[in-house]
Amino acid sequence: MSKGLKIFFISLFLSLPFWWGINLFNEKLENYILAQVSVPIENIIFVPPKRKPPLFLNAKSAISVKTDLENFEKILFAKEEKTPLPIASLTKLMTALVVFEEGYDLNEKVLISKQAASQEDVPVFGNLKEGEELKVEELLELSLVYSSNDTAFALSEKIPNFVEKMNNLAKKLGMENTHFSNPTGLDSNYSTAKDLVKLTKYILKNHPQIFEISRRAPKYKLDNGIYSIFLPKEIIGGKTGYTPEAGGCLLFIFRDEKEPNIFYINLILGAQSIQGRVEEMQKLVDWILS
Repeated sequence: MSKGLKIFFISLFLSLPFWWGINLFNEKLENYILAQVSVPIENIIFVPPKRKPPLFLNAKSAISVKTDLENFEKILFAKEEKTPLPIASLTKLMTALVVFEEGYDLNEKVLISKQAASQEDVPVFGNLKEGEELKVEELLELSLVYSSNDTAFALSEKIPNFVEKMNNLAKKLGMENTHFSNPTGLDSNYSTAKDLVKLTKYILKNHPQIFEISRRAPKYKLDNGIYSIFLPKEIIGGKTGYTPEAGGCLLFIFRDEKEPNIFYINLILGAQSIQGRVEEMQKLVDWILS
């Protein structure tokens, strides 16, 4: 017998245990799979996917959107989000945006006119007197935190064709069902929850200082809705609004520290009262995080 043939038979003999082991493993695997398939279907336990209970909000419109402001956007909840409704002082977000887009110095002084001082008073603070001088930033804070009509109007007097600029910006942002007639938010202004998400995203991306101002702790005792909501997350900012026609309106933005690039934009329009807008927003936030 040649040397090569001897090596072949020796290799064959040594490999037999290996191939026997492989065949035994395959046989056991086949038996296991057949055993699983042969289990009667009535004995198989199916676990349905977890679903949230339905959410019922006592408001005319609402929306909750999770977004990174760029490529990702997911609607978590929506109710009549395309219905045009009066938005009360949520208008002042667009008022502030026009001021920022025009590039005004926040330290510039503004003289309060008789017309600005005669705007319909708000029930708490920000009712100005003719001849007062305030910085642009002070006017923005009174407008965004306290919803002062006087200060919103005073800001608009600095810029020619202010309301026209508000509507041009709305058009630029694709706010198709939005119209502004004044910078204060009295009932001739209307928008939709979906449109207001577009406005909010633009502000967050281009002028986040607006929301930084909106979340400043009030200098006076004030419950403006944002501070009443319990949330173990980072609050980015928001805006309140109320008139008898518009009802309670509230924008509330937060993010999770674990996802610093993700924002949760939440809107309530047409709640039954000032307190009702907070209660409905709390329900919406709790539902989102459940």
